[in-house]
Amino acid sequence: MKISQRGLPKYRDFIKLVRWARSWPPRYHCSPALGIWHLPAVSLVTSLPNMNNDTLSSLKGMRVQHLPEHEMTEAEVKHIVLNPTPDVDEPLRMKRKFALLISFSGQGYYGMQKNQYSRTIESDLLAAMLAAGLITEEELNVPQLFSFQRGSRTDKGVSAARLLVSALFPTDVPDLVGEINKHLCDQIRVMAAYRVIKSFSSKLWCDSRTYSYMCPTFAFAPCTEVISEDYRITPEVIEELGRLLQMYIGHRNFHNFTSKVNYHELRASRRVIDANCSEPYERGGLEWITIKIRGQSFLLHQIRKMIALTMVICRGLAKPDLILRAFKEDFIDLPIAPALGLVLEDQHFDHYNKKYASYGTREPLNWDAVAENIHQFREQHVESTIVTTEIKEKSMLKWLVVPHFHDLDMWAVSPQADSQQGKTHSRVTSPIWRAQKKIYEVRDGESLDTNSNSSDDEDK
Repeated sequence: MKISQRGLPKYRDFIKLVRWARSWPPRYHCSPALGIWHLPAVSLVTSLPNMNNDTLSSLKGMRVQHLPEHEMTEAEVKHIVLNPTPDVDEPLRMKRKFALLISFSGQGYYGMQKNQYSRTIESDLLAAMLAAGLITEEELNVPQLFSFQRGSRTDKGVSAARLLVSALFPTDVPDLVGEINKHLCDQIRVMAAYRVIKSFSSKLWCDSRTYSYMCPTFAFAPCTEVISEDYRITPEVIEELGRLLQMYIGHRNFHNFTSKVNYHELRASRRVIDANCSEPYERGGLEWITIKIRGQSFLLHQIRKMIALTMVICRGLAKPDLILRAFKEDFIDLPIAPALGLVLEDQHFDHYNKKYASYGTREPLNWDAVAENIHQFREQHVESTIVTTEIKEKSMLKWLVVPHFHDLDMWAVSPQADSQQGKTHSRVTSPIWRAQKKIYEVRDGESLDTNSNSSDDEDK
């Protein structure tokens, strides 16, 4: 047997010796997790009787263990007690795809989508599902595990009258709507549950969405008039507002109506199906008007900027052709209307109903059966919140000062001209920069006046 530099037998000779002793199987043992080959456990006392203890201890690095053989007697085998392993895993529950119709008031919430640092509608909804025993802790942290999908996302403070979410839920729950509503606050309610196809997604199957914006009519008052809560809108202003809303209909480029979207990006193109305004009505001592806009999908802040631009034009702070100019490549800094009056009114699933509900295989996704419940919830928790908040905080009355910081007709800058001058859009269209510019102009004018006065005094 050859001896290595460390004084141990060569590994290949050691294998031959052990095989000669007939103490292990003809193949090696492999550990796939570690990716190594190692020797099985053998009795070195019987196979290598001439090796001393120092040699045996040095062989530990070669993964050879010293396991003395011990055969159990028949009496010991009879007294072996096998304890059954307890069932730790819960029995599997059959799940099917359902669509839940929910209504909520966005007051005090930071939008629909789940956010671990803020209170959102989705976080409260998932917590209620967990308390009802419909989902697990893992599914609460990762909603994709039970195919949870929201039909639309809403911003901070935005409410919804009809919003659909889809997910997999157990079929052994007789009253799915009632179980979830037990653990929800009064601002959120599940109105109905619909059994849908396995591949249904409330986001992908939604054909279009309708938003409404409820605001006081003094937001459209001409800037020449004194704005007060006693203002009542005239038929001429309502007619002009209707003409302005019709200019949004069609495929348009709304890059100026959102943030961080360029003119040449595909996502900037959106389709508006319909836009109209209601007749004025009174609530809480104020006159209100509701604007409804239906589109295939909307960008961030798109509707609020569309409403704000119509307000600016009706007040006489910009020309009506500014809407058409905003669809072009020129960058225009548009104001954003308050989020208080914005409501997700409805979601439309016409293609799904035509494909599946018309043949009777699935129930149609319409809300006729719960229309009265939705109307009551909207009156008690959505419209009343908008009216009381506006009367208390006067958010729209305070916002009417904001458009004066946007020189919409004067500061429309084309990207080509702006790049040639070496300027950035943020500086040219920033309200803070323009306000500072005005202050400097006033100061320069005052300094010129003081210099002229002093020269006249000296001449005298």
